Amino acid sequence: MHRVAWLMIPLLLAGCGGGKSPGTLSVVCTGEIQLLGATSVDVLGDVVNGRPTLSYPDPANPDKTGTIAVEPRGHCRITPQAPS
Repeated sequence: MHRVAWLMIPLLLAGCGGGKSPGTLSVVCTGEIQLLGATSVDVLGDVVNGRPTLSYPDPANPDKTGTIAVEPRGHCRITPQAPS
């Protein structure tokens, strides 16, 4: 559960900084790009196979939701991308 709390910090910080929208988000886990172009990312308390998960609206298909299972002892960084 502590891992999930640490994953939420970048999400909270991404919302700071005034009224500007960050555009989209990218997710990098353990040095590898997992997701580009997400409009939002939710850190779920649910675990899949003992791993915390991230949920996002699929940028390629807005009617679907995707998930990323975080590797054990893995770290993910969620970064706002400037609108182009």
